Amino acid sequence: MSRTTNRRQIDVFIYNGMNLLDVAGPVQAFSTAKDGDHYAYKHRYLSLDGAPITACCGMRVHADAALGQAGCLSDLLVPGGNGVDHYFSNSTIQNALCEYASKDKNNRIISICSGALLLADAGLLDGMEATTHWGREAQSRAQFPHVDWNLDKIYITPETREKQIYTSAGVTTGIDLALSIIARDLGAKAALEVARELVVFLKRSGGQSQFSNYLIQQYEAQTSGKDAVARLVAEINDQPTQDWSLANMAKFAAMNARTLTRKFNHQFGTTPAEFVEQVRLDKARDLLSRGLVLKQVANASGFGDVQRMRRAFKRRLGVTLQDYVKGWG
Repeated sequence: MSRTTNRRQIDVFIYNGMNLLDVAGPVQAFSTAKDGDHYAYKHRYLSLDGAPITACCGMRVHADAALGQAGCLSDLLVPGGNGVDHYFSNSTIQNALCEYASKDKNNRIISICSGALLLADAGLLDGMEATTHWGREAQSRAQFPHVDWNLDKIYITPETREKQIYTSAGVTTGIDLALSIIARDLGAKAALEVARELVVFLKRSGGQSQFSNYLIQQYEAQTSGKDAVARLVAEINDQPTQDWSLANMAKFAAMNARTLTRKFNHQFGTTPAEFVEQVRLDKARDLLSRGLVLKQVANASGFGDVQRMRRAFKRRLGVTLQDYVKGWG
């Protein structure tokens, strides 16, 4: 995106029963983003018939125009929510989505949460990798089997410019996806500035598994006090600077290394070593936001040296440590 006063327009489809955070989160991120000294995006809200709608939380939201009657020359954001099921097979929505996705346009379609199911209903996700909220897994796979659902990813961006369709896991991951798009449009520094303003991470570690059964299992294990893996996880979080080699973790959990690795893969979808690195990375980001110097952060987070921390930032967040620090400076 060139540094001009022209703001990229993002239309937002609103409907009865939508999740308000699916709209408010990414819209606020886009509204905060600047291209130089100018705001980079603007929004327009479109309901099915141009009338106000009621979000699932009960808030009334007014529309600027009707979907399909206001032109389709902009990006389109499609939120999810409990009400999404009432709009399957709606020809107005299907036709509008297909028009926005037409190949002769430079439009992006950005789905949040179960909004991806509306895209799938219109046939736009057939043969594509996509994600949606983990709670919709059984429905999405049964109802739309031609989509390559990958529900552990918190968002999925297109690899080419030919089909500009983006999907996210839902609710706050809409902010994650918006930050990714802002970084693509304006650069990492602009996205970091938005993340700093919203007090969120530029890119969080891990997939949806950490938000679904993982949290439930961990809570149940910790409250019962019987799960050795949960006790190990709590100790790693409390003491990230300890020598958490696989051998030491297995010793703490009183099991062999192979069993521990299998349990981590089953519960968290990651290896014990990767889990430790994620914990240390989250700790480092928290410390950086407080203004600590790099050597202090590396020591206090458990990385031990700045170079190891740099590699972790680049590998897991896709951003250099220098750019990340600039975003908080």
